[in-house]
Amino acid sequence: MSIRIVVDSTSDVTEDVIIENNLKMVPLTVNFENESYLDKVELSMPEFFKKLETAETLPTTSQVSPGTFVDVFDEILSEGDQVLGIFLASEFSGTYDSAQIAKNMIGSSNIRIIDSKSVCLGAFASILKAIELIKQGIDINEIVDELEKSKKNIVAVAGLDTLKYLEKGGRLSKGQSIVGSILNIKPIIEIRDGKLSVIDKIRGRNKMVKWFDQWIEKNCFDLSDKTVLLFHGQNYVQLKELRESIEKKYNIKNIIEQEVGCVIGTHTGPNALGIGFLNE
Repeated sequence: MSIRIVVDSTSDVTEDVIIENNLKMVPLTVNFENESYLDKVELSMPEFFKKLETAETLPTTSQVSPGTFVDVFDEILSEGDQVLGIFLASEFSGTYDSAQIAKNMIGSSNIRIIDSKSVCLGAFASILKAIELIKQGIDINEIVDELEKSKKNIVAVAGLDTLKYLEKGGRLSKGQSIVGSILNIKPIIEIRDGKLSVIDKIRGRNKMVKWFDQWIEKNCFDLSDKTVLLFHGQNYVQLKELRESIEKKYNIKNIIEQEVGCVIGTHTGPNALGIGFLNE
């Protein structure tokens, strides 16, 4: 009996990792007025950001339904495998709750569901840890215990070009959003324990890469034994600059680059730049 990991599209796990580790990715949905698209499946990021910039109203996002999870879980169980679901924070979406409902409907002890208490960078970091533990042949119950303990070690921060998309999506107050529009100030956000907060503000995008470098140094993060995730929203130039800035300086074990999907892009907007890893 093998353990199959099921993830949602907001973890933005790379296609290589999905294929190499036989993961099952279940997409959320992005809704532009009368048009709906499956995240990471039906709309490319250039197409998405073009639609986002011209849309009169901010698109909405829809959670994965319990019925979809029932189909996915049943398929895995029918192959004689166990299900390990790792999903975005329940504070951000009902997707985790949908997975729990599906588990209860099926009534199998071979399904375990985890609330990552993060999204995108942080959820991806937890998924990589789960993959590592599975390869070590560890029992699914012990894997769940280890993942629950490691949540407190998730580090996930991102620099945004604007807070207006988070504010429009209801993730931040209008007052917090106004800060980002004054004097070309760019917010740095952190996702921790299912909460999103602004931890710093910089003036101008050109200072963002330097901020990340100084932040790593200030926090004395040892990245030599870690896989570091670098994410962006159509921000290839700064992604390259950030990688070149930190790769040799901090002797990083491994770097994975990924572009955010449509659901994450709806709330961050274009030109986001982020970094994430497990600090353990």
